[in-house]
Amino acid sequence: MFLARKITRAKWESQHELSADEIPADAITSDLRTRGNSLSFWQCGIAERGQLDEAVLAIAAGRDSVEKVEIIWLAEDELEADGQTLKNTEGRTPVTGLSRSHVDVCGLDYVRLGKIAHGIVRALKEERHLKLSKIRVRKLLTSAVGQRRIDVNDLGDKVRAEIMQSLQSGNGRS
Repeated sequence: MFLARKITRAKWESQHELSADEIPADAITSDLRTRGNSLSFWQCGIAERGQLDEAVLAIAAGRDSVEKVEIIWLAEDELEADGQTLKNTEGRTPVTGLSRSHVDVCGLDYVRLGKIAHGIVRALKEERHLKLSKIRVRKLLTSAVGQRRIDVNDLGDKVRAEIMQSLQSGNGRS
């Protein structure tokens, strides 16, 4: 089983002032922002495209605007082997049924967070990442609204307006 998390891939790429094996601090402080010493992930099963799209949908539906989404996925067993504590928690997403697919990596400290950062670097090298364009994200959201998996009124104002426009114009169909 794999867990997905949104990242900004460009922040993880080597910087001129850093050696190839050093992880940029901006990547960690931006993409690995913790709350209560926990880091949020979404289950994505065996990381097939449909399951990855579900993770993206869970993430995108909770955002303030429709934007491209980049995710990586890490193996649960590798996280546990690194000493990470995984806890199923209620995820904050308006997508019916997906809130139960949320997992927090808990009890993080400097060392454990560093292990996650190294896991992300490894995932990027192993091509365990996916980038969905804004158009594809909008289509996922519009489709979920059309399938009544999301109540459009549960979306943020900007997302709701864009999805309503997409529904009215018919541009959101997959």
